Amino acid sequence: MRLRPVFTAGALVAVGTVTIVTAAVGTPGSGTTVTTDSVTGRLDGSAGRGVLKVQQDGVRLMSHGPTDVTTFDLTYPPGAFSGWHSHPGIVVVVVRSGEVVRQTGCTSQRFGPGDAFTEVGPHQVTNPSSTTAVLSITRIYPAAGASTPRIDEPAPRC
Repeated sequence: MRLRPVFTAGALVAVGTVTIVTAAVGTPGSGTTVTTDSVTGRLDGSAGRGVLKVQQDGVRLMSHGPTDVTTFDLTYPPGAFSGWHSHPGIVVVVVRSGEVVRQTGCTSQRFGPGDAFTEVGPHQVTNPSSTTAVLSITRIYPAAGASTPRIDEPAPRC
């Protein structure tokens, strides 16, 4: 005998309700500003191919389908914070000046000039110091995600 999954209207309504509640408890940021014009380009070889794979010296990059890359600088004045959010794809951050704290889940880590980190999954970045922090941001993401660079997320329960 073969079993088939059965979905009821009640289950579908419950999923929709959870989505609405999650969106309602997003945590917007305060005080950050983009300080350079952003530049976006399509990653060479990613359009029209199933999978793009490049590697060299122990570093590997793989994408499925058209992939865009955007770069810009982001300024965090003292006390500024990003709010909890995520991004399509992967973000690589290099701290140009100042200090920031990145929180993922219930874990925090401090970064200063010359430090680099990634943003994958829900996270928050803050500048708890008394000096301005400037970050160089590189986003690598599916071309289809270009219209949604930031997704507000709920704060974790720690």
